[in-house]
Amino acid sequence: MNSQDSLTDIIAILWKWRKKIVGITAVAAIGSILLSLTLSNYYQSTTVFFAASTDVNKPDQVFGRTNKATRFYGDDFDNDRLLTIASSSELVNFLIDSFRVADHYRMKANTPKRQFKLEKKFRSNLDVLKTKFDAISLSFEDKDPEFAATIANEARNQIGKITLNLLKTNQYQRIKLYEGSIAEKSKELKVIGDSLQLLRKRYNIFNIGSQGELLSQMATETESQLAGTRAALEEFKTMRGQRDTIQILTARVAKLDKELQTILGTNDSALFSIKLLREGMASTQVLQDRYSRLSGQLDFEKERLRQIKTVYSSNA
Repeated sequence: MNSQDSLTDIIAILWKWRKKIVGITAVAAIGSILLSLTLSNYYQSTTVFFAASTDVNKPDQVFGRTNKATRFYGDDFDNDRLLTIASSSELVNFLIDSFRVADHYRMKANTPKRQFKLEKKFRSNLDVLKTKFDAISLSFEDKDPEFAATIANEARNQIGKITLNLLKTNQYQRIKLYEGSIAEKSKELKVIGDSLQLLRKRYNIFNIGSQGELLSQMATETESQLAGTRAALEEFKTMRGQRDTIQILTARVAKLDKELQTILGTNDSALFSIKLLREGMASTQVLQDRYSRLSGQLDFEKERLRQIKTVYSSNA
């Protein structure tokens, strides 16, 4: 019963003040309409684009030196990079300076904290986000639709330029690193080459494998001939053969023995022997392996440098 009385009282009060309530509501409605008519219209310009994959600028992908499929559209990392660039002061300040945004916003030069306020207002009109389709959506609002479109398009273009400059900076640094490494390895290769040449000249080593095989073969054949000739000489001596034949065989034994000593290297005057080969083989092999390994690395780095320079030039 009390609730019904309260509701009746409220209705009675509203009915009593109905004219004022209607009047106030009407004034508020008319005021809202008039206020909305005085507000400026804002136009939004939007551009949507996709991040390019860094694969298209990798030498291995460009020259087909990998089995990995080339991605033409960027992934989350590439999108994050574009979003970071879009919110950077570098981009914002470029657009503000290039299009005289301070004059466009009628912001006086003596305004306190002018640059801070200018950048804050500009950023409030700039919106960059990633869409559900992994594209980048960049929007700009302004009272002037042409100005909004110009800012949005130039922001997109400048994001591409900054991204390319970052990529080219990275490639340029890699080029300098490879050039420095190639210069150092070239010097080292020359030192090793000179040392290897001196060793080969000192021990008369030109090819360890073939020389070792040749000397072993020569030593075996000479030893065999020497043994056979000595046996024949002893047989002729035992049989008291002709003196001329014995002299010939004796001379041949001496000649073969000298040849064998030369091959073995027991003769100090030998320039080409097993002894010299053994003495210089280890050092020569070490330098030869280092030279071959370093030469291969140098060829690889030169080829990589050529590829990076090609990609770098194509991005000019």
